[in-house]
Amino acid sequence: MKNFVKNIVLVIVSVNLISCGEDYLDEVPLDRYSPENLLVDESGFNLVLTAVYQAARFEHFVAGSNFDYMNLGTDVARWGRADSRGFADYALLNPSSGEPSLFWDWAYEEVIPRANLVLEGIDNPDLDMTDDARANVKGQALFFRAYVYNALANLFGGVPIIDSRLTVPKFDFERATRQEVLEFVASDLESASNLLYISVEDGKVPRAAAFHLLTEVYISLGVLTEDNSYYDKSINAATKVISQEAGDYHLMTERFGSASSLPGDVYSDIHAYGQINKSEGNSEVILAWQIELYIVGAAYNQQPRWWGPQYDIITTPNGFKNSAVDSLLRGIGVLSPTNYSKYDIWNLDPNDIRNSKYNIRRTFYYNNSNDSEYFGKPIKTAIGSDGNLYVTEDDGTLTSQKLDTVFTYYPWFRKIEGAPRNDSPATGNSGKDITIMRVAETYLLRAEAYFRKGMMAEAASDINVIRSRANASPINGSDVTEDFILDERARELIVEEPRMRTLIRMGRLVDRVRTYNSSPYGTSGLSAGTTIQDYNNFWPIPQRVIDANSGSEMAQNPGY
Repeated sequence: MKNFVKNIVLVIVSVNLISCGEDYLDEVPLDRYSPENLLVDESGFNLVLTAVYQAARFEHFVAGSNFDYMNLGTDVARWGRADSRGFADYALLNPSSGEPSLFWDWAYEEVIPRANLVLEGIDNPDLDMTDDARANVKGQALFFRAYVYNALANLFGGVPIIDSRLTVPKFDFERATRQEVLEFVASDLESASNLLYISVEDGKVPRAAAFHLLTEVYISLGVLTEDNSYYDKSINAATKVISQEAGDYHLMTERFGSASSLPGDVYSDIHAYGQINKSEGNSEVILAWQIELYIVGAAYNQQPRWWGPQYDIITTPNGFKNSAVDSLLRGIGVLSPTNYSKYDIWNLDPNDIRNSKYNIRRTFYYNNSNDSEYFGKPIKTAIGSDGNLYVTEDDGTLTSQKLDTVFTYYPWFRKIEGAPRNDSPATGNSGKDITIMRVAETYLLRAEAYFRKGMMAEAASDINVIRSRANASPINGSDVTEDFILDERARELIVEEPRMRTLIRMGRLVDRVRTYNSSPYGTSGLSAGTTIQDYNNFWPIPQRVIDANSGSEMAQNPGY
């Protein structure tokens, strides 16, 4: 989605946030953008919707250029630097730390006010809009409000529900329960699923996205309430997507697009640069954040920077340093895959194409042309007598260069690859669109609903649809467990899913981190798995939010 209206929309939102109810200010400022003179027709509402999309997409940038808090400190990824940041020390996650505030502010200061601004005026019968356009605008705003509240529920548990535009200061917010928040989310999505267009342009929210998210939310409600009817609702919502009743979205099973002319497989095609969207031949991706390469002020994809090892630190046996200006883009080694995601989950089936060389790079090459002996050759390694990994010469002789397998040398998930932002690979940022929802996850969510309802054969069948596409061996109903579902999600969705929210949603953050993220690194000797505590099953409410809520007590999450 283009960003040329970004500054204008921010002005609109600013006007909205500072407005108040005094009569002498109830004027219509015709000489500038304001809700009163802008939100009168379809074009005005679409302009504000652009701001909603921009705010929602900002989730990808909330934590800054060095952090992805939705994967760090989970079972799939650890902090790759030799210090205590990035959940290497969970004791640093507290009511005054930055992580909770960043996501709280993203929700309550960015997305929710803009969505509520749209929803406040969209039912005005005097609007110059067709009924279809009005319904679609409303559906998009409801979807994004639901999307954000679902994220809040899966980070903080119960949070305040704000369902209308605030025009005066308020100091007496009260936390709803997690169940109440999820019921609110479900209500918004149920409405959105009847309002959204089935076919949309790239980057816009289609009806299938509402049903996809409903599938997850109903599972959460089923777990909370122990009411199995929610699993039936989840299965029905997923089936709307899988049966293509909610739109022409389906699992891609054959190679497609320009990438199909290159060595690879269907899984690598799904994640290939320039093939993320429906118009590019990809009917599996339901929703993707749109990223632009050359627009001034545009957003960009930071996944290569986060997930890629800082391979430019490595030198040839002759002492020539690798170049950071490489087609892979420059990683900085902060989001280091755990052994679980690098190796363990792939032991089940060696033929799984998701672990092929087209989807995970495990061989790297020297790229400094000044070293004529080693330029273009693969980096060869061997384990020394001290148990560390070393670079070797061509004949296998160990050099003195010890490789840091947490920071500079580890497998690279190729779905992060894409054209470099502004033609500058050294930034580590790309112009690749970011997949948010795709049909493969819809199958895995339906499998989870079947599993929780005790329908093991059906759960295995849905999982096997995904495994069959990956050329992986099928499983039986007796193989389906909550852990297997999480393992399959990691195999299929690593990098894409906000793993932190998935684990919290399923009540599995603490034990999975202890099991798979407990290797110490650096002089601190800390790791997420050895520092995480039982109370970290939810994040803390930011202390400044509690302090500012002077008109009512806002309870902190237990343990904080």
